[in-house]
Amino acid sequence: MPDTLFAYILHSEGKIDDTALELITAAEKIDPDRPAVAVVFGNGGELEAVCGELAASYQEVWKIDNPALAHQNAEIIRGLLCRILPEKSTILLPHEHFGMDLCPGLSVKLDAAYLPDVVDIEGIADGKLKAVREEYSGQVSTHIQGDISGGAVITLRPGLFPADESRGQSGQVVDKTEAAFQ
Repeated sequence: MPDTLFAYILHSEGKIDDTALELITAAEKIDPDRPAVAVVFGNGGELEAVCGELAASYQEVWKIDNPALAHQNAEIIRGLLCRILPEKSTILLPHEHFGMDLCPGLSVKLDAAYLPDVVDIEGIADGKLKAVREEYSGQVSTHIQGDISGGAVITLRPGLFPADESRGQSGQVVDKTEAAFQ
């Protein structure tokens, strides 16, 4: 299992989505010893603003900058993520429209487990993630165990993982554009 967890960051008009900090909290619940790396797609000045803001919370921010990415397209981004993510990676995304469009196919392409709509994380043991999902419109909580040792694509329900705004880091922004488009 790689030493890093990845967080796909949603943004619009140069502002990060509220879920960006929630993904840090979820990553720490999976494994507090593994750093979370933000992955951001976009173009130009808006992408630069987003990366700068994320560097205050994430140790590392991977940016992929291209005019074709000015508007998020799951079909394009799925292929690019497959090129830049290390084997057996775990990537976290918000469970919303874009995440639901991107993630099932991404898990197939990465040959990784897919855990959708997770509402809580109880920890990991021997490569198996213990998580909670809700069924029947939230009337039943289902405790699941998924083997993520070979990688995973996990979507998290927004608003259920408290945003950690206490970071105050000075993270680095790494340009992964060339690797994504080779």
